[in-house]
Amino acid sequence: MSYTLYGKAGFGSVCVEAALELVGAAYDFVEADPLGDAADQRRVRAVNPAGQVPALILPDDSVMTESAAILIWLGDHYPEAGIAPAVDAPERAEYLRWMLFLAASIYSTFTLSDGPERFHPDPATHETLLAMTNQRRNDMWTLMNDAFDGAPGRFLLGDSLSLLDVYVAMMCRWSPGRSSFARVCPALLPAVEATEADPIIAEVWARNFRRQD
Repeated sequence: MSYTLYGKAGFGSVCVEAALELVGAAYDFVEADPLGDAADQRRVRAVNPAGQVPALILPDDSVMTESAAILIWLGDHYPEAGIAPAVDAPERAEYLRWMLFLAASIYSTFTLSDGPERFHPDPATHETLLAMTNQRRNDMWTLMNDAFDGAPGRFLLGDSLSLLDVYVAMMCRWSPGRSSFARVCPALLPAVEATEADPIIAEVWARNFRRQD
């Protein structure tokens, strides 16, 4: 049983790549740049008409898109890996809440900041759009940081690594960078550092992130 992951180094496919490694699943990686040339974009749209990565081909040849959905699915289908709370676990509601919060409130901001021209044709508006988007992202990070301030355990949901930690650790590498995240989210930082210290995560990060910030 194997998977095929469409993605690009440093993009949203990183967390899915990490999840597949954590559960020990066999997979092939297909390099596909959604912001690349016409051939790259056709390759992406062939599996995801939205033109985004990650896209994961399941063993039955069905397609999953949306990083949070893929992570939740993998966590549930490999319970022995212990990287997601069980359906009846007390941490399950918090896990789902923050996975979807990250996808809807933080991940979505990068779509705008990475290409404001896709949302407004007038270059004169782009600086304002970027400033507002970055402020919104910081506000959402601060909200999550405050919610986890004082939480016990090495990781966000306790003493075990979960896919919630992986999701945060990936996004904090994106603009404006890891140093900025450390300033805005001091309560989340220890869990990110513990996640990055995991040998499997460290190997995936080395393949995907060329610099520390």
